[in-house]
Amino acid sequence: MKRIKMNRRDFIKGSAFITSAVTGVSLLTKDNPELEAAPIVSETASATRTTALAQCPYCGVGCGTIIQSENGKIVSMRPDKDHPTNYGLQCIKGLTAAEPMYVDRMEGDPYVRKDVWAEWNKRNHGDLEFISKTKGSFDDKYFIRVPYEQASKMVAHKVVHFAKKYTGNSIALYGSGQLTTEGQYLENQLMKGVLGSNTIEANARMCMTSAVTGYFATLGSDTPPLAYEDIELC
Repeated sequence: MKRIKMNRRDFIKGSAFITSAVTGVSLLTKDNPELEAAPIVSETASATRTTALAQCPYCGVGCGTIIQSENGKIVSMRPDKDHPTNYGLQCIKGLTAAEPMYVDRMEGDPYVRKDVWAEWNKRNHGDLEFISKTKGSFDDKYFIRVPYEQASKMVAHKVVHFAKKYTGNSIALYGSGQLTTEGQYLENQLMKGVLGSNTIEANARMCMTSAVTGYFATLGSDTPPLAYEDIELC
């Protein structure tokens, strides 16, 4: 089998092409009716469509992204070819960042398991340590929609109960690397300052484990490049 030689620049270009192709096929074949493929030239957009220059909300690279919205909904996302960080290249995660906003289960009031809600509505809120009989199953028939205020009240009561009975470390929080700085500050204040819990973690650790390993292997540092030009200068 003939071995093909490829430098970093060719690899990045190839990856971007494959990503764009897969994304385009998915969007144009209507696998995702909420998010359509963006026009090549923004001027061709309809009069009701607005365009905004933004930054990808995911990793620390900060790729420039062009977002277009229509009637209050994001309808397209594409990389900004003029942005000094990514020059029109962007991964599939960033290009589909708007999709989770329009998942049916994400809209409206939160879901609570029916038997958990029934237990909560008993005298004195029943057993605060009640374990759902449907735990592990995510069939819609086991859930009920509950107003945010009532659902939040139930969660707050349970958190206070466990913290008082088993100490703050009995409460764990799994956060997100996509939170704002202010959001991360508040969750740390709640867990460490209010509850006295040290069991706080985020998806960022597992998310970046492979990335940091790759950075060390290729660049000799765990700091991501600031732009594609940095990679070309290595």
